[in-house]
Amino acid sequence: MILKRLVEYSQRLSLPPRLYAPTPIDWIIELKPCGAPVGMVDRRTGSGKNKRGKRQPAPTLGMLRTSDIRPLLFCDNGGYVLGIGSKGKPQKAQQKLYSFRKLVEACHQTLNLPETGAVHAFYQRHFTQFTPSSDYEPEHTIAFRVNGRLLIDLPQVQQFWRDYASSTYGITGASAFCLVCNQPKPIVRAHYLGVKGIPGGQPTGMALVSANADAFLSYGLEAGDLAPICLDCSEQMLHALNELLQDSRTRLRVGQIAYCFWTREPVEFDITRFLEQPDPNDVKALLQSVAQGGASPPVNANEFYALALSANSARVVVRSYLELTLPDVQRNLARWFERLQLHEDDKPVGVFALARALYREAKDISAHVPETLIRCALTGAPLPMYLLQLAIQRNRAEQKVTENRARLIQAALRSHNYP
Repeated sequence: MILKRLVEYSQRLSLPPRLYAPTPIDWIIELKPCGAPVGMVDRRTGSGKNKRGKRQPAPTLGMLRTSDIRPLLFCDNGGYVLGIGSKGKPQKAQQKLYSFRKLVEACHQTLNLPETGAVHAFYQRHFTQFTPSSDYEPEHTIAFRVNGRLLIDLPQVQQFWRDYASSTYGITGASAFCLVCNQPKPIVRAHYLGVKGIPGGQPTGMALVSANADAFLSYGLEAGDLAPICLDCSEQMLHALNELLQDSRTRLRVGQIAYCFWTREPVEFDITRFLEQPDPNDVKALLQSVAQGGASPPVNANEFYALALSANSARVVVRSYLELTLPDVQRNLARWFERLQLHEDDKPVGVFALARALYREAKDISAHVPETLIRCALTGAPLPMYLLQLAIQRNRAEQKVTENRARLIQAALRSHNYP
């Protein structure tokens, strides 16, 4: 169900072509139709360490891009495009250059376009005389442009890359019914897109669906065959999840957990603001809106989804998932703030501040505590009594009662209908 909801959310996004991902392109090598270089164009903006190339969709292999030599079509770093290594390994840089040139040649032989012919001619006749810009660094990303168009933007090039990468690197395998769209399609054997933005996770990305050890295998099935998902659905759900994790309106990080919130239909209601740093005026407006909204939501009420994730080595851990209606969430959230309110002029506080009050230091916060607080805020469930115990123990240790611990104690008692 989670994967299906993510694919549904992806329909509201502007997704890149298949096997493409947003990539910062630092430089462009401008070529004449004959392949002769015009020069290098610097696309970076900013200054110092914040100087970055312009982001746009470009060929990718995601997590399949390891230490092995695997070139990307018409857009790669200096080791592949120019044979310039950044770690003093000239032999490997030359191997990367050779593989990049062979990929360019294969693409031109297949498509036979003037633009692909220009890049092929550049490597055949002009490469040895080409001098990179003095500001260029080997780790920078370079793309090619001919006749005013980047080659990676050509539809024929995009289709070639999809077919080439899928077959060459074994991304897709035999056909089966996809778990998400229920259509017979070639199944992804390795989900190449990684999930980014989870605290403590690998910056290069982590796998949401994987099976790479014998303990995970069954019924003679291996890798992606255990959870058959087609390439289209794989990309859509992972692009959607990464978009949710990057957008401050749909993402909330508390301790080592990342939360994603979204709705079936777009709305202006910003749930993260209420959970992270609630504004008193917003909370007051929410309470008034719920009070005036009636007893029950309509049958076709907008659905609300909440997904809690954490990191475990190179894999994503799904800690919890909720499906509710948006009116229910708003009503439960209003009840949550009522339970926490100590007095009439009391200011609302966020979930992290409440969780932090239960521990000596922020780094000691157990992952299940903020997860429980958010679940209770969204569902209206009673706060478990262990939170009451943690608050009392902390009061004893510090020999005082803080406002946030008092709020939690009161909320726990009120949620169980104690006076």
